[in-house]
Amino acid sequence: MTFEALVQTEDEGVFVEVPADSELARARAPVTVTINGVAWESSVAAYGGRFYLPLRKGIREMAHIAPGDTVTVTLEPR
Repeated sequence: MTFEALVQTEDEGVFVEVPADSELARARAPVTVTINGVAWESSVAAYGGRFYLPLRKGIREMAHIAPGDTVTVTLEPR
């Protein structure tokens, strides 16, 4: 699946939100994430009825993204 997302910050974490209607919008769903040609393995996090993909500093630097950017995210189940 591919979707557009805003890179957000909250409580010192940086993340993108997974659309709630996605089949991958569930806690701990193992996924491969690709943003700006950079791919990595991750798991979907759930909190307060919303689903997130954390974006570590190293990933943000490699993908050249920052909070406030709108990015195209590709998710594949693992």
